[in-house]
Amino acid sequence: MTKRILLTASLFAAICASSAHAADAIPAYVAKAVADPGRTPMDMIRDADRKPAEALAFAGIKPGNVVVDFVPGGGYYTRILSKLVGPKGKVYALVPLRGGAPGQVRAAEAKDIAAGKTVHDAVDPVLEIQNLTDYSNVQVLWEPLYTYGAEFAVPEQVDVVWTSDNYHDLHNPSFVEPAANLVSDGPGLAPVKGSMDIVKLDRLIFESLKPGGVYLILDHAGAAGTGTSQTASLHRIDPDAVKKEVLEAGFVLDGQSNALANREDDHSKLVRDVHDKTDQFIFRFKKPANASAATHRPPADAMNGFYGNTSQSGGDPAKDPTHRWVFYHANGDYEEYGISGSLVQQGTWFWDAAGHNCMIHQFPAPERQGIVCHATATYKKAGDTYTQDNGGDRPRPYALTPGYTQPKPADVVSSRAE
Repeated sequence: MTKRILLTASLFAAICASSAHAADAIPAYVAKAVADPGRTPMDMIRDADRKPAEALAFAGIKPGNVVVDFVPGGGYYTRILSKLVGPKGKVYALVPLRGGAPGQVRAAEAKDIAAGKTVHDAVDPVLEIQNLTDYSNVQVLWEPLYTYGAEFAVPEQVDVVWTSDNYHDLHNPSFVEPAANLVSDGPGLAPVKGSMDIVKLDRLIFESLKPGGVYLILDHAGAAGTGTSQTASLHRIDPDAVKKEVLEAGFVLDGQSNALANREDDHSKLVRDVHDKTDQFIFRFKKPANASAATHRPPADAMNGFYGNTSQSGGDPAKDPTHRWVFYHANGDYEEYGISGSLVQQGTWFWDAAGHNCMIHQFPAPERQGIVCHATATYKKAGDTYTQDNGGDRPRPYALTPGYTQPKPADVVSSRAE
């Protein structure tokens, strides 16, 4: 009897030591971020199943990192990531826009737009997080990922791209809205045609990461051999299909975690019927540390003569409904005016890793944080004329004129000089 008690006590001590070691594996800054009192009670209730501390510790995200929360949903991880990277870090919450480019909406929603209602509900939860003082390191971005076949526009190279339970959705038609369902709120502008190349998207994520950067994919596992055939029906994806796509984009598999594995899940049920109890995989892919840091962003000398210029669309400015004056500033601000002389849009702009000139709209309000990216063959300078691709099927002639000398209607408020 005594011997049995001693053995049991020894076993108990070993179990406690093992548990302590597991707890030590969670960095203090991760545990503190998960315990953030600013998180919603409903999110915290889900922690027991979602195990965010284990997933984030495996990802290796650290204070000071710049992280993309890719397809953030309601912001479950956005809040945690904000506190994890801290005041010296940054979180871009990148929300896929499913209803077309900013300024293009489903025809059924056009009446709501006209009535001043916001219809892009998917972005609202993370915009709410961004607008709270305690999460001031969060910047929301939303864009149609299928522009140019694939688009991943972030203003800088980042340390980590994180996506949780949504990689499978990138394969679904709901992420690519058919052009026939869309209307444009700009006269003469046709809706963007939808299609998306997943490997191209992964390559753009590769280029958007710093050398050594991490691409963390956590998702619901599908049965072996099912590939991407169940991404819409069950919202699951075969882990091997994910590996194939991401490795083809240039990444290396740096590790995988079984923290969310569940042997009781037979992979046959719809995810929403199982909630957070699915069998899930966590893959940590890396951009090799010796990979080139180069992107398709223009070198500094290519931008001489660009800042402080007016980009003008072709045609008669008095008649062409697509005519625009766009004033670019070296600090990243822009203003855009239409043929009536009225302010059409304003916000910030940047060059993305694909070499696209991207605008983040801050005005008008329904398009706030929405991104539109434009492709040009080369980086232009003052005096150049060129055709700009505004999203795949809307090429327009442009001229880049020096200074603010382009004639403007009398009621256009002159933009500030550099």
